[in-house]
Amino acid sequence: MKRIGVLLTLLTFLLAAAESALAAEGVTDGMGFRTFAVLIGVIVGLFALAWAAKKYGPYARVRKAIGLDILGQVPVGPRAHLTMVRVGKSILLLGVTQNTVSLIKDLEQGDFEKIISEMEA
Repeated sequence: MKRIGVLLTLLTFLLAAAESALAAEGVTDGMGFRTFAVLIGVIVGLFALAWAAKKYGPYARVRKAIGLDILGQVPVGPRAHLTMVRVGKSILLLGVTQNTVSLIKDLEQGDFEKIISEMEA
């Protein structure tokens, strides 16, 4: 969301500079500002719809219903990575390539926290 705010601020400054340049030339038509404002409104609306679909859409409901959550991914090659997925109370370490998904380790919630604490010590 910060990127959108920065982008909107930058676009506002660009619009102000363009409008002052047009005013210096004698063109004082407000059509450019209104068009720009509508364009920004449409873009913000599309981002809001995309966010809402991701947060409350059908996939989000399925993930909440079965307790599925991706904890993180680490690339190990150009088309392969390790993924930690929480399913219910267990955590799965998966090896994911372009063609396969392989279970590497199945950890319970307590086992995972114990391993992390041992690695930090």
